[in-house]
Amino acid sequence: MLDALRRKYRTLNQVHISEPALRHNLELYRKMLPGQAVCPVLKSNAYGHGLTEIAKIFEKEDPEFLIVDSLYEAYALKKAKIAAPILILGYTFHENLKAGLPFHFTASDLGTLRALAKLKLPIHVEIDTGMARTGFTLDELETQIEEIKTASQNGALPNIVGIFTHFADADNPETDEYTKSQCQKFTRALQTFKSAGFAPKWVHASNSAGALKAQVPELNMARVGTSLYGLNPLQANDPRFQKLAGLQPVMEVSSTIIAIKTLKRGDKASYNCTFEAPHDMRVGIIPFGYYEGLPRSLSNKAPFLGRICMNHALIDLSDPEFADLKPGDPFVVYSRDKSSSLSFHKMAKKAGTITYELTTKIAESMRRKIEK
Repeated sequence: MLDALRRKYRTLNQVHISEPALRHNLELYRKMLPGQAVCPVLKSNAYGHGLTEIAKIFEKEDPEFLIVDSLYEAYALKKAKIAAPILILGYTFHENLKAGLPFHFTASDLGTLRALAKLKLPIHVEIDTGMARTGFTLDELETQIEEIKTASQNGALPNIVGIFTHFADADNPETDEYTKSQCQKFTRALQTFKSAGFAPKWVHASNSAGALKAQVPELNMARVGTSLYGLNPLQANDPRFQKLAGLQPVMEVSSTIIAIKTLKRGDKASYNCTFEAPHDMRVGIIPFGYYEGLPRSLSNKAPFLGRICMNHALIDLSDPEFADLKPGDPFVVYSRDKSSSLSFHKMAKKAGTITYELTTKIAESMRRKIEK
């Protein structure tokens, strides 16, 4: 019985991951940012692509860091025997910090910095230059710099190996003014640290959108997330959009046609009867709903008919693209083809959201298949 449970079985839904596309996107950024270490961001299950699966691919590329959001994710990578250095960007409860932990940590406030310094853990100090989320503001930094210097409580400077900020408006196609103001504040923060005797090895500010817009000469590291997964964070009217036109989408998500129904004119379908057949039509059913990662906001938006259910969706098979489908055939829910009506960008637009939300909502329970 146990042997039977251990066997791999055929799944109705599957996430297909292109390893060549992932490597291509990393190389594209390395060429665009020759003076910076391009560090993949793997938070939120690697933007839905699979935390450990993606880490194993990137580890072969010798990254200076793999970046996650939480201690949970960092431990998951260690459990998967990932040897690459790991930087945790998010907040960590002080009680979970221990001397000798093999990670780099973020200090966004004085209390956390003191806790990390006491344990001699490597610290990346976060500066809030306008995101208004976490991090030291310039005023806090300048008034607390002496306390930061003595945070280790043993006469030595805290082990501050990095300093960083995060851009709030880098994907704005109309203006770079806010990003420029953030760069200016970050430069002031760097000067404050240097004047206090610190010499952090890593200086980073860039996310996917900001990597091409950051104007801080000291930057030597870029945190790149969605672009490495082949999704352009810039809008088509952004002057830098074409620089990322060569990105290759990494993920395709497929389901299976498990049944076909024939609706007669006037028949209603799915919850709340929000769809009424305008004519006789064939409808395909897939076992893929909002739990699996198809937002309910796509209800009654082509090719989906009626309400998206928790684990099912109805497909309009009268569309010529799907007319030949039969039970047992695969159905692409999210396409890797940028020109497809089912691409992540086009589906996000229909759903009234962003590609980040669609990819991160793909259920972790779905099997990730790495395609070489």
